[in-house]
Amino acid sequence: MAVENVQTSTSTDAYGNAYTTALSNDKLTNNDFLKLMLTELQMQDPTKPMDSQNMLQSQMQMSAIETNLQTIETMKSLQQSFAQTALSQSAGLIGHIVQNGEYGDDGSYKEYHVNSVESIDGEIKLNVGRLLGYNSETQEFIISDEQELIDFNSVTKII
Repeated sequence: MAVENVQTSTSTDAYGNAYTTALSNDKLTNNDFLKLMLTELQMQDPTKPMDSQNMLQSQMQMSAIETNLQTIETMKSLQQSFAQTALSQSAGLIGHIVQNGEYGDDGSYKEYHVNSVESIDGEIKLNVGRLLGYNSETQEFIISDEQELIDFNSVTKII
């Protein structure tokens, strides 16, 4: 196994045996640590064994850190998956009329025609035009030319 950029500090005991006193490398894995621990156990002076409890505690801490890092990566992946699902769901609203729970001046719910969907800083926004009425002759909705963004999560009803 080749490990790059490892910095070690060594000392010599009273019997002339060299031993490692410190290691520095941000890229060491649990396997690297176990190999180092086994090598040190093989090389130790049998009359003065090293403290295996400290080594085991260090290994357990490394394992906990690695588990935490894996959990963080899994959570990021899950977050991206939820964001993609929300974007897919919101895209299905394009061309529909929606309400967001707000009231207009006449006391009725505001209704909007969804023109497009976008993600802004991780939040899904609907690009909408306010529904002004319905033309019965052309059988088309009358939609304001003024566009606005509403939050996808604020949609209370799809018409």
